Amino acid sequence: MRRVLLVYAVALCVLGLGSYFLAGRQSPTALIPAGFGVLALGCYFLAATKRALAMHLAAVLALLGTAGSVTGIKGVATMLTGGTVARPLAASAQSAMFVLSLAFLIFAVRSFIAARRSAEPGA
Repeated sequence: MRRVLLVYAVALCVLGLGSYFLAGRQSPTALIPAGFGVLALGCYFLAATKRALAMHLAAVLALLGTAGSVTGIKGVATMLTGGTVARPLAASAQSAMFVLSLAFLIFAVRSFIAARRSAEPGA
């Protein structure tokens, strides 16, 4: 699971930096995914010593990332149906962050359930 966290962190950093440079370095809010990525990297390094705590913190981070970027889905849906949005790059980046965060959250919850089942007596 630690490897999945590393992939999630790096993907968010790449998404944030890519969005920032594609936006012409005009919008510092494009770096928000990179901020989440840096925090996830912190969880990755913390997991070397305090695995359970780090993974739970990473799951909370993914939950916040999912909740905070869900608005991008509406923008992408509008674009896919032929409509226009004010900031298509922002909507795309938010949607990508939503997908990445949701996928990591699903992996984390499945991992927590598996760990709980293996710790139960008679498992």
